[in-house]
Amino acid sequence: MRSPVSRRDADQVRAIARATLDGFLQADLVPQGMQAPALIWAAAFLAGPALFFPTTYLAKYPFIRRFHPELIERTFWNDRLFFLLMSAGAMGIVSVVVWDTLFPARRDAFVLTPLPVSHPVQMLGRLAGLFALCLAFVVALNAVPAITFPLATSSFVQMPRAALGHFVSTAAFDLFVFFSLTSLQGIVILLAGRRAAARLSPLVQALAVVAVLLTILFMGVIRQATADAILHATTPNALLLWNPAAWFLGLYELIAGTPRPLMTGLAARALAAVAVPAAVTVSIYVLGYARLLRRAVETPSRSTRSWFGRAAAAVVKRVFVRRPREQAIVAFTLRAVARSSRHSMLMAIYAGTGLALVATFLLSEFVRLGPAALASPLATSPSGASPPVAILVMPLVLSAALACGVRILITIPAEMNARWVFQTAAIGPFEADAAAHKAMLLMVVPLVTLAAALSAGTLWGAPIGAVHAVYCAALAVLLCEILLLGYRGIPLTRPYVPGGSRFHMLWAVYLSAFLTYTFSSISLELALLRWIGVAGVLRAAAAIGAGALAVWGLRKYRLREADEVPFESDPPDETFKGFNLSEIHAAQAVAGAHARTSDKIRPCDP
Repeated sequence: MRSPVSRRDADQVRAIARATLDGFLQADLVPQGMQAPALIWAAAFLAGPALFFPTTYLAKYPFIRRFHPELIERTFWNDRLFFLLMSAGAMGIVSVVVWDTLFPARRDAFVLTPLPVSHPVQMLGRLAGLFALCLAFVVALNAVPAITFPLATSSFVQMPRAALGHFVSTAAFDLFVFFSLTSLQGIVILLAGRRAAARLSPLVQALAVVAVLLTILFMGVIRQATADAILHATTPNALLLWNPAAWFLGLYELIAGTPRPLMTGLAARALAAVAVPAAVTVSIYVLGYARLLRRAVETPSRSTRSWFGRAAAAVVKRVFVRRPREQAIVAFTLRAVARSSRHSMLMAIYAGTGLALVATFLLSEFVRLGPAALASPLATSPSGASPPVAILVMPLVLSAALACGVRILITIPAEMNARWVFQTAAIGPFEADAAAHKAMLLMVVPLVTLAAALSAGTLWGAPIGAVHAVYCAALAVLLCEILLLGYRGIPLTRPYVPGGSRFHMLWAVYLSAFLTYTFSSISLELALLRWIGVAGVLRAAAAIGAGALAVWGLRKYRLREADEVPFESDPPDETFKGFNLSEIHAAQAVAGAHARTSDKIRPCDP
């Protein structure tokens, strides 16, 4: 029989594990109250490929077995690599989302330390919550395809081993990705403190998004190269020794059954790749938990002060944002985005998406043209060959990612309890609009202009770089004006209601707009440079600037109807329409609006 103390410790471990798991699922990326809809949509998104692709294999594999049996092994490799890479990519995104909650933070130290709970119990509880989170996503990602894929592709006799191989290999790949990131963060915290980890997190998040998107965009190349290397190698070569996808494919093949001895060595590397980061993570918790708590308390909060930031702020105040109330709103917006883990994470995701698209366009153009991809836009292209545009389009792709990211960021509240400062300041709609407008321009246009000037100026000279920078800056300003056309209020101070973009319905429109903004605009710039010269591009930039000014004037004209700055969310259109998952938030917005209206028209008591 266990002692009462051991039962109490076990209860405390379970309580801390449940609280830790709940903290993971309520990470700052997802606003309070939106966790359930987000998880439902995430589950639907992840379960879709697991159900769709195996149905296509019902006809594919019988056909290959009958007419091309020599291709069956390679086909299995390609499809198994697809599931391995998709599962690992999804786990990478999950790790990025919960990055800031993987180890004890200052709040955990302040809450748990005064309680009569020993450090070993706290450590075991948090470690159990961490493993529960990982296990939950491993099962959610791989349980369904582990059944449907072997069911559609294997015989009844082979199906048990194939299902076991699918689940074990994909789960092992997920564990490798998850614990590699946790061990990296734990080492940084122990060596340099929480502040260094907080500074590292946006970079890691952006790089993770870049890696996942590049893996998806170049999945065909990765699968083909890995399959070719396995097919033509008797011993592991460099591509197989340093390719995690090949390791876990070897584990898959070894469990499912394969005559190739090469797979044994790859499977051994896969098991080692899982064991090492998992052991490092457990060791950090077991041996360094007390130091993690001290680091969480002693490390100062994230700061945005630097000599460069102070100098830039002084210039902006003197030149661009001169009114005190606008200065307050702009400073609040910029510092909140820089200090909030929620907003910096979202910004890193959008920036990573832009960088992944830029890398895709650059690699594709280098494969197509070779060194000619860096040729001047004024150079004559070979007959029938389209001119290189990847370098020119790079700033516009980044501007689209940054502008869309900032537009989303300013709608997500930073700290709702602190917005009373703006509510009591009697800020007018025009002041709030001007501040939001200037904050967005400051976060997008300087970076885009600098990227355009450096990329084009370094390769083709200062004149082309300056003209390209002016052209890209004009387009970035126009994009910002269009994105702000329907925005009202002070950034980061209103409740967030999802579903306003209707991306699931209008994705084709957004894709067409993106291609028009990037590639069509660059094609116009190339044509103007070649046929008219620099003057033609400058005239086009002036016309684009005039369009941006017209959109700005339209937004100001609409503001005449606004009586006050809104601090509550407007209910979205078609709110209560089926499986929209915005019903709760819309109902709260409607109730809040009704309450405010009732307060305004309520007669005074005699």
